Amino acid sequence: MSSDRRAVRDAGAVVAILLALVWAGSEGGAHLDPALLGYLAATIVSVAGTAWRVSRFWRRPATAFYARAMGEALRSPRRLRRLLSAGARDLAAQRFISARSRARWVAHLLLSLGTLAGVAITLPLVFGWMCFAADGETAYRALVFSWPAGRFVLDGAVAWLVFHALALAALAVTVGALWFLVVRLRRRRLPDTVAAFHLAPLLLLLAVALTGLALPASRSHPALFRAMAVLHEASVVVLLVAIPFSKLGHVLIRPLHLGVRVVRGGDGRWATCAGCGERLAPVAQLAAIERLLASRHVRFAGQEQRCPACRRRQLAAVQARLLGARFQPPLLGTPPAPPRRRPEAA
Repeated sequence: MSSDRRAVRDAGAVVAILLALVWAGSEGGAHLDPALLGYLAATIVSVAGTAWRVSRFWRRPATAFYARAMGEALRSPRRLRRLLSAGARDLAAQRFISARSRARWVAHLLLSLGTLAGVAITLPLVFGWMCFAADGETAYRALVFSWPAGRFVLDGAVAWLVFHALALAALAVTVGALWFLVVRLRRRRLPDTVAAFHLAPLLLLLAVALTGLALPASRSHPALFRAMAVLHEASVVVLLVAIPFSKLGHVLIRPLHLGVRVVRGGDGRWATCAGCGERLAPVAQLAAIERLLASRHVRFAGQEQRCPACRRRQLAAVQARLLGARFQPPLLGTPPAPPRRRPEAA
């Protein structure tokens, strides 16, 4: 079966499972909010596209190598500790960004955690998995899968957090998106396609966050509230549908970095560069690359055994030899430059 057909099959299976969970978790649709049906339809489309892309990406030979490394780490206590440590450092705390700029790191944390918090709050409501029922005149009961999950009074701190959680998440997204938007706009002019790829997700996130913040602010103006509700739903629908096919899809690929950490931080043997002798890559990783190139009928004449710096030096040496010049310093194994012929006098 081709990878495209497998991806379509996987997407169909994921959507079927999701629909079954929505039906069961909402008691046959009894807890589905009619006002949220548009969000539900957009979420199903987004889940289908996301499952299709994830299936295609994670089934690629180069990707599957790191995915298998993560799977093997789950069966080894030492590698599992390394995997969990890398997940806490790179996925949760996102410390790899702080090496570039502390301000960028804080902005990325606000943007990512605010988005994840908004999704974690909204999806159970959209799917009908969570709802609230009045418990007297001064309290509410939270129901999760129709089971009581807690009770809170309307004038308490818990109620304030419940009612303002989405607003706090939207505020975090607004601050983070604005920071990155200002940074992008300050840079020198980029090609239109590159600029659109980087700016469109930020503008979409800003539209979702700002229209979400406008909803509670416009409660006393019915006409304005309805307009903001329509704009918010439209922006959320566009964002959900765009997730698998835009820069936002990197969230689906980023966990693969944990597999890279497992491979490069393992206890196996490392290969050395054939040119300079420096440590190059784990032997298992290099062997996987060679098998992948061979399966694609690609031959690099041993260039995969050299580090990038040695490849660049060798390329420069070959170009110098073809031009009849000398390359300094000379590389071992490179034929000497042929003598340059003087042009004959006319």
